[in-house]
Amino acid sequence: MTGETLRRWREGQGWDVPRMARELRKVARDSGEDVAAHHGLVKMIPQWERGGRAPRERYRLLYLKVFAGTLGDLSDGMALGTDVALRLAEVRSRAARLPDSGEIKALEGAVLARPRESMTPAQIRALAAEAIAHLHEVAGKLAELSALLGEDKPDGQDKPDGEDTPLGEVEPLGEDKP
Repeated sequence: MTGETLRRWREGQGWDVPRMARELRKVARDSGEDVAAHHGLVKMIPQWERGGRAPRERYRLLYLKVFAGTLGDLSDGMALGTDVALRLAEVRSRAARLPDSGEIKALEGAVLARPRESMTPAQIRALAAEAIAHLHEVAGKLAELSALLGEDKPDGQDKPDGEDTPLGEVEPLGEDKP
C-alpha cells in the first residue's frame, strides 16, 4: 500500500490526521497491540502519506483493520488477502508474547544458581512442577499458533516454500522415569 493510498483511505472517511491516529490506537488497543503515543502517530501519519517513510508492517495491518469494512467492498481476492494479513498479524502478535531463548536461558540460569544443598526434595519437586506447568503453557500457545497457521491454507494444498511445518504437541514430562 502506498502513502497515497493511505491518504485516500483517510480522506475518504472525512478524517483529519489526529482522528486517524485515534482510530489506529483504538484498533491496536482492541487487538492488544502496542503502538506509538497519539502525538507520535500524528507526526508519523503525514510522513507515511507523503512517502517520506514507509509504515512498519504492524501499522499497515492496523490500517487494514481500521478500513476492513471499506476493503470488504473490494474484490474477493483483495478481501481474502486482507483476511490472511489480519490472521498473520494475530499469529505474530501471539508469537511475540512467547518467551524468547534469552528469557528461557535466564530462567535456567536462575534455577542452576540456587545452591543444591539448600533445597529440600519437596522444593525441587515444586520447582520442577512449576517449570513443567510453564512448559505446558508455552506448548499450548505454540499449538494455538500452529492451528492458526494451519487455518490459512485450504485442505489438501501444500504449504508455500520456506514455511515451517506445524509444531507438534509436547509430551508431558514424567516425574521419576528411569
